[in-house]
Amino acid sequence: MAVKLLYFSSTEWGNLGRRKVRLGHELAQLEGVASVLFVNPAVQTSVLDLARGRFMPSHLGDDRRAHADAVWGRPQLSNGKLTVYTGTTKAIPLTRSERLRRSVLLNQFNYDLYFSGLRRQLAQLPGDEVVVWLSHPLHLPALERLPERRLAVYDWTDDWTAYSQLPVADRAELERAGDRMLREADLVLTVSESLRQKAAAVNRGTVFAPNAADFDLLSKAADPAHPAAPEVARLSRPVIGYLGQIGENIDYALIRDCVAQRPGWSFVFVGPVWATRQAEVDELKQYGNVHFLGGKPHRTLPDYFRGFDACWMPHLNNALTRSMDPTKLYDYLASGKPIVSTPVAGTERFAEVVRFGESADELIAELDSALNENGAGAAARLEAARRNSWPLRAREIWEAIEKTLESTQSHEGTRR
Repeated sequence: MAVKLLYFSSTEWGNLGRRKVRLGHELAQLEGVASVLFVNPAVQTSVLDLARGRFMPSHLGDDRRAHADAVWGRPQLSNGKLTVYTGTTKAIPLTRSERLRRSVLLNQFNYDLYFSGLRRQLAQLPGDEVVVWLSHPLHLPALERLPERRLAVYDWTDDWTAYSQLPVADRAELERAGDRMLREADLVLTVSESLRQKAAAVNRGTVFAPNAADFDLLSKAADPAHPAAPEVARLSRPVIGYLGQIGENIDYALIRDCVAQRPGWSFVFVGPVWATRQAEVDELKQYGNVHFLGGKPHRTLPDYFRGFDACWMPHLNNALTRSMDPTKLYDYLASGKPIVSTPVAGTERFAEVVRFGESADELIAELDSALNENGAGAAARLEAARRNSWPLRAREIWEAIEKTLESTQSHEGTRR
């Protein structure tokens, strides 16, 4: 049996360092997967927007060709067994009046158009059975509108209701969607122990599937001959590096206190800054030893790791971070660099190769120790990353999918 995977992602295709994108890529490499239709977050582009050339903010930007593909249901990219697709859930304009925007029938019609486009694409791809992969509670309509699926997999990576800004006005609506997703999915993948316990309480088909590392790429940073990124190499040493999105999980007050204690150190942050955290970043920029370098292409990350003397993860410990499994931790491990972190979820699995501190004094003390280790723990960190690479994680997940497929097949045979 060859499977075609209808993969709804909450992040757009592109960065192979992010879980949703990387797992879609890795699953497409497996023998049992005939094809993957990777579905980007839907946009809200109407035929009227297309005619006017004015578009709502989205991952498509102002690319008129890409918006036209979304409106007319054309794929954006086809690479081997993987096809990337972006659709629109607002093809028929809803912006003329408040009455139209609230029209249940018109919204349902737009969703019908959206799923019709998905079905057309899916029908053109090889594979016998359809497995639907869901990444967010807002993907719930796929459970309702794709009854022909063989299996539904929910990849639960965050406590989505714990974010300060939500994609819907009603927090309770998101909670209800998430609860229903947990109950109705055939297989639930969870990145953290916190999420695993919650999911297992309502769904026996729950599997722990943490994040992983791009080991082959990032381990290049452990090679002394690998060049460091010039914008890091020119900074005063030591360089304490943070790599990842600059968002809600960071303890900005803690960073400020650490930075003030070591004015001679360079604290470097590589990653995109969330608009909701720009004020905190601007405050930190007032310190001369703090450097925000912005987001960088995934392929260049070894250059930045090579320029770090130690990596750190000054995260908050709250409901949001307790649900997470930081991808950056695996990336840090794959670089071989010393790691210092606050004791947040996910780090306990690597206690033998990660140093911990809660206060600024503790973190600085652990960073001092890390800077004096002279590479003593690099081999152990690299081995931990090797055991947690994305290809290995994808194969583990695929084994869980195959087991669930076999289980549901045997149950159907018994009912017949």
